Amino acid sequence: MVKVALTVEGDTDEVMDALRKLALGDGSATPAQSVAAMAVLPDAPPEDAAPSQPAPQPDAPEGSWSTEHVQTFWDFLAPQARDIYRRVAGGNGYTLSREALLDGTGLTARVLSGRLSSQGHAVRRIRRFHNVSLPHPMSFDSQTEEYRMLSDVADAILRLSL
Repeated sequence: MVKVALTVEGDTDEVMDALRKLALGDGSATPAQSVAAMAVLPDAPPEDAAPSQPAPQPDAPEGSWSTEHVQTFWDFLAPQARDIYRRVAGGNGYTLSREALLDGTGLTARVLSGRLSSQGHAVRRIRRFHNVSLPHPMSFDSQTEEYRMLSDVADAILRLSL
C-alpha cells in the first residue's frame, strides 16, 4: 500500500494548476490513467472552463488578538514557522533583524520566506474559525530589514510558552 502525504499552499488558482499537473503527470500516463487521477481532485473544473474566482468571504468584524486567537493561530501555523515566531517574540521590542534571524536559524532568506508562507493561511483560517478579521501578526519592514510582531501576539506566545 502506498501512502502519500502532501501539503499544497498558495493561491487557489495556482494550487489547482499544480494539482492538475501532478495528477496528469509528465504526459507519459495513458488518458485513462490521467482521467482516473483527475477523479481524486475535488470539484476540478473542466479544462475549458474559465478560471474560477475564490468564493467571497463574508464580512467579519474587525478584532484584536486575544490569547485564544493566538493559540488557534499557533495550531494552524506550520511547525517550521513557529521557531521563527518564537525568536521574533523574544526579540527586543518584539523586533528582530533579518540578519539576526538568518544567523540564528542558519536559513537562507529564500527558505525563511518559504517557512513564513503559512502565516497568511493561518490568519485566513482564523477569520473563518473565529469569524473575526485580525491584523497580520508579524510583518517585515523592508526599510529597516526587520521583522516586527504585534505586542499582543508576542506577549501571548511568551506567556503561553508556545
